[in-house]
Amino acid sequence: MEDTLESADAGSSVKRFVVLQHDVGSQLDRTTEVHLDWMFVTGETLSTWSTEVITSFENSFEKPCLKLAEHRLIYLDHEGELGGGRGSVRRILAGEYTPVASTSPEVAFKAMLCWQIDSGVRHAEVEIGQACADSGSEREPFFYLRFSSGR
Repeated sequence: MEDTLESADAGSSVKRFVVLQHDVGSQLDRTTEVHLDWMFVTGETLSTWSTEVITSFENSFEKPCLKLAEHRLIYLDHEGELGGGRGSVRRILAGEYTPVASTSPEVAFKAMLCWQIDSGVRHAEVEIGQACADSGSEREPFFYLRFSSGR
């Protein structure tokens, strides 16, 4: 990916993404915890996963995540109150991504991210996959988000 954030052509595989901090309101049923919503344009909706709050994107990390329902494209540019007692959101990261093919069937989503910060353009790879954790005699599936920081 080049060190620019120019708009992509309609036929390009470059798409937009946003990471929002969701401060939860009293009417959100899924959780009471402040969290991040990772949203990626996939067609006419945003594929969305949720993680705990991450305060720095300077280093690589891996966190458990939860697959959420598809969200409307309006959230690419929305900040503030959500209405209906669902809380508010604040943009943490926003930029473009290029999908990356994965040879692993456990990987649900993989992409190269590019976003602007005050000191220049940043890059990272994000991979969202499914793994199994041992829980007594059963293996329970869960999703993980792996963020590999680049410069």
